[in-house]
Amino acid sequence: MGEENRKTEESPMNGKNGMNRQDMGQTETISPENQEPPMQKPPGQQSAGFAGAGMEEHQRPPQKNRKKLVAGIAVAVMLAALIGGIALYRYMTGADPERSQDAYLQMQQAVIDTKADPYGNTVDFEALWEINTDVIGWLKVPGTNVDYPVLCSVEKADDYYLNTTIDHKAGLPGSIYIEKYNMVDFSDPVTVVYGHNLKNKTMFSQLHKYEDEAFFQENPYFYIYQPGRTFKYHIFAAVAFDDRYILGDYGSFRDDAEFSRYVSDLKAQMTGHINGNVSVQPGSHVVSLSTCIAGHPNQRWIVSGLLVDAVEKGQ
Repeated sequence: MGEENRKTEESPMNGKNGMNRQDMGQTETISPENQEPPMQKPPGQQSAGFAGAGMEEHQRPPQKNRKKLVAGIAVAVMLAALIGGIALYRYMTGADPERSQDAYLQMQQAVIDTKADPYGNTVDFEALWEINTDVIGWLKVPGTNVDYPVLCSVEKADDYYLNTTIDHKAGLPGSIYIEKYNMVDFSDPVTVVYGHNLKNKTMFSQLHKYEDEAFFQENPYFYIYQPGRTFKYHIFAAVAFDDRYILGDYGSFRDDAEFSRYVSDLKAQMTGHINGNVSVQPGSHVVSLSTCIAGHPNQRWIVSGLLVDAVEKGQ
């Protein structure tokens, strides 16, 4: 995924095909007696007039060629209009990172009842389902602008929401999502949540704030909201990992050994930060937030949290 995440035009050089040429010579006086008679035109050939634009009749483009020329121009105009129409349609209907972020900010204000403690926030999922029934939760990472709905499709391609927004517009910024191989109630040993790393610092871009050790220490929690409940996760690792497919490489965490191996691999990474005071044992529930690292296509920046509390709330 990607952090994820654009052409220059060259102007043709204008020049002249040739140079003006001036003939020079001596002026000769021609007397009436040595003056040549005017050239006679062959029978049937007419003088060029205004209609002929300086060309003899037999030099004009054939009627068939002129029709082809007109038809060609018409086709070119129609193609230009079609291409322009497609571009306008894509602009009007396709996704755009800036416009999408504005829409998400408006969505936050409309559906979230914000409290001083993020653990107390509530989300109006009924309103979100009016937009998209694939919404399964809402993710908030304090200290960042990561404050988005989480989606999952059980019917479409695994990476459908990588480049599709909550309102089904194709393109960046995509959505925050999990794959259908994870349980939508976040009850798996490890759930992987994906999002783009973008130049405008939206979606999962600001997870890279955890590269700073002070920020890592000062912002230790993130939250996932679902209808009727809230999960609180304590961040124990923010590291640069390789781009392996986590759910596949660790056997979907079907046994404790694979879970322990994953946690050990996270803690063994050289780039990033680990909170050794958070004990992550088999039987726990971990959520890993995964995004790209600019300039390193074979790596992922992963912020992992351990579920430490859950509260049921009335809707």
